Amino acid sequence: MKIWKRHIDIYEDLSLVDQQIRESLKSKQGVLRQALEDLLDRGGKKLRPAILLLAAQFGKYNRKTLIPLASAVEILHMATLVHDDVIDDSKLRRGRPTTGSRFGNDVAVFTGDFLFTRSFSLITQTTSAENMHYLSRAIKAICEGEIDQFEARYKSQVSILSYLKRIGRKTAVLFSLSAYVGAVEAKCSPNDARLLRRLGHNFGMAFQITDDILDFMGDESQLGKPRLSDFQQGVYTLPVIHTYENDLFRDRILAYMGRDDLDQEDIKRVSQLVEESGGLAYARDLAKTYIQRCHDILSQLPDRKAKEPIVELLDELVGRKT
Repeated sequence: MKIWKRHIDIYEDLSLVDQQIRESLKSKQGVLRQALEDLLDRGGKKLRPAILLLAAQFGKYNRKTLIPLASAVEILHMATLVHDDVIDDSKLRRGRPTTGSRFGNDVAVFTGDFLFTRSFSLITQTTSAENMHYLSRAIKAICEGEIDQFEARYKSQVSILSYLKRIGRKTAVLFSLSAYVGAVEAKCSPNDARLLRRLGHNFGMAFQITDDILDFMGDESQLGKPRLSDFQQGVYTLPVIHTYENDLFRDRILAYMGRDDLDQEDIKRVSQLVEESGGLAYARDLAKTYIQRCHDILSQLPDRKAKEPIVELLDELVGRKT
């Protein structure tokens, strides 16, 4: 991300995280090695490690423990993505074939399992039993969120509350965890650690809502997948749920929900309905609400150099092409 070059300390530490990840994911098994190298070549924003490192700057910053911990969080995230793609039968991730589509779902499952074990290996070597407990709870929540999403596929009656609970488990929990374990590892005060955990949660909620907006409005070449891919897979996100809850649009959007045989004209019409109903505007406003909460929390934290890049991250989140 461009902002890191303006904050060289975090940029350098994220480079160390990347090196640690590559070192940790070496394997002599041929197919597994190819699958891992393919994943690593895709890169990624490394937002979760960045949040962890930034949170730690509010305390006693120690690279020796923080770099492995940040690496473990990113490897954990990679594992969830690989397994997600298997469950969703996704063919593309960031514009490239998924592990499952390239090597088969069996290899993808084993690759995800390998990533989980490497993540735990780093965690057990570098952090406290308390942080290990938080990490295990986060994985539990992520799994529950994914199962909730899977069970709700093609079901039209999904409430906004259930959606928010789902993304809280599926996405926000790992951002929240990253901020919190970084703060705890850096021996921040209990109050600051709680504030940073809330900051991570609200950032994660805004991030996922924005991602769901981009599924309707984003550039396919940048998304790395077709527009409305979630809708086509029966995953109904906030813009769609808001449209369904609008009495004037319910019957019209319902005609396309619960179906797995949509063509391009159907998809175009769904996009129009979501725009006309105010579903996208509602989602944008809610994302901004979560971002404002992040700013409010920042104002309660001590003045540290980490505040500036966090504010820039929030600005960049608002400025994503929605």
